[in-house]
Amino acid sequence: MTGVLGLGFALLLALSPLTAGAEAYRFTLEEAVGYGVQNSTAIRSKALALEAAKQDLAAARAAYYPSVSAGLTYTHLFEQPTQGPLYLAATDPVALSANLSQTIYTFGKLKGGVKLTEEAVAQASLDLQEETRKTVVLIKKAFYGYLLALELQSINRDTLERKQEALEVARLRYNAGLVADYEVLRAESDLENYRATVISSENAVRVALLNVRNALGIREEGFEFELVGALEPLSIDLDSKALLARALERKYDLRSFRNGLELLAVQAALNRSLALPTLAGFVGYSLKSGFDSATGKNEYFTAGAWDGTWTAGLSFNVPVSALLPWSKESAAVRKSALALQNMKLQYESLESGVRIAVESAILKIAEQEAKIASGRKSVALAKRLYESAGEQYRGGYISSTDLKDAQLGLNGAQLAYAQAVFGYNQNVLDLMDVVGSEGE
Repeated sequence: MTGVLGLGFALLLALSPLTAGAEAYRFTLEEAVGYGVQNSTAIRSKALALEAAKQDLAAARAAYYPSVSAGLTYTHLFEQPTQGPLYLAATDPVALSANLSQTIYTFGKLKGGVKLTEEAVAQASLDLQEETRKTVVLIKKAFYGYLLALELQSINRDTLERKQEALEVARLRYNAGLVADYEVLRAESDLENYRATVISSENAVRVALLNVRNALGIREEGFEFELVGALEPLSIDLDSKALLARALERKYDLRSFRNGLELLAVQAALNRSLALPTLAGFVGYSLKSGFDSATGKNEYFTAGAWDGTWTAGLSFNVPVSALLPWSKESAAVRKSALALQNMKLQYESLESGVRIAVESAILKIAEQEAKIASGRKSVALAKRLYESAGEQYRGGYISSTDLKDAQLGLNGAQLAYAQAVFGYNQNVLDLMDVVGSEGE
């Protein structure tokens, strides 16, 4: 994960001063992944959410430390109280105060609150990892989709060239008086009809490139790039036991569920602790201005004018009502126990689904492997058949229809092989998606 982010950062540094130009940049798969991860607004959003969760954790942990407050109070008495000739209070007394309080023991309430925010941080971190992983897989799928479009375009262009060659051969044979003009017209019609297929494949390349642009999060109109790579089967070790173990450990849904189970367990413990006492200590100091009891005048600046008082104590609070079976605290305890039991049942069902998904993905990959092996042989045979048909046609032993059949056979075999490789790679990435991997 760190390597991908580092690569993306380095790539952005390299490209940032150049994006306004008309030059096209070349991305390998690794460079495209690095750029896309660094450029993703969804990933940045998850990163901000993680930082916010960390700040919530810091705020929760602050309850472990003393709370200090200070105050200044000014009071004006419109009529001073008196007792005989003496004044009992100043007209405008000023008081300063400083207070410190410290929670000493909460029987798990404080610890439970911190633990809840720790679980929130863990979930936010997991969300960031999953968003990054999904982005990587999305980019890889778009990248291979573009390579497939390029391969299909190349195959169709080659087929168009073969049809052009067939037309030239037909013209030579017509000029030599070996065939009627019908052969030339049929070859020319076949060539022109196939141009539409080539145009469609070229448009498919442009659409695939737009998909890559979207996956990379590129919004700049002037940012031109091209992708470098070949449509080849991905390498993977299909060890079902290892893949299943990895899926059960790393799959986002399962990990998120496990975090949820832990969160519910912490919440249940916190709900139980609400019925337990809280012990806190406090200490304070107040300083109040004096006055002359004979005249009632305020005294702020004489040495003995201010009177200071220290206070200290302990607070032991017992929520008695929380101990009653019909209290909301008791109901919360029972509800959290039921929620925890229900979530455990859901987890078992989800785990079973992941097992099936892994096994199904492995079977699909094995199927595509067989198609690739068969496709290689089909392409080799179709090439030999086409080469032989070309020689036979030039020699006048077969018709243009036979040559066209050979062309279509080679074209179909090549297209089927390319689709098999693409399907294999997509299934590999789907398997990596199931096991919670980035497709490495």
